[in-house]
Amino acid sequence: MLPKHRRPTHPGEILKYEYLDLLGMTESQLAEFIGISLNTVNELVSGEHPVSSDIAFRLARFFNTSTEFWLNLQRNVDLWDTFQAHSHEYEKISPLKTV
Repeated sequence: MLPKHRRPTHPGEILKYEYLDLLGMTESQLAEFIGISLNTVNELVSGEHPVSSDIAFRLARFFNTSTEFWLNLQRNVDLWDTFQAHSHEYEKISPLKTV
């Protein structure tokens, strides 16, 4: 379920505070360990880059989590952002009435 009054936490923020900081790992080390560019990790941690399926597989493998964990975090952010951008349009749609 999505929060109603705040944007869900970006997976990059969870990556930084719940994984990297707790493990004492740098963004540069993570980039090397999972085979992506430092720039991508920097953008991910700062919330500028989404968790793609590829990144989810890499993070899940490295941290022994699931791809669904990372993708669900990203999906929540995407749903929130989309709803915020288009809610006025969605309100204009009348639900289908069945007989």
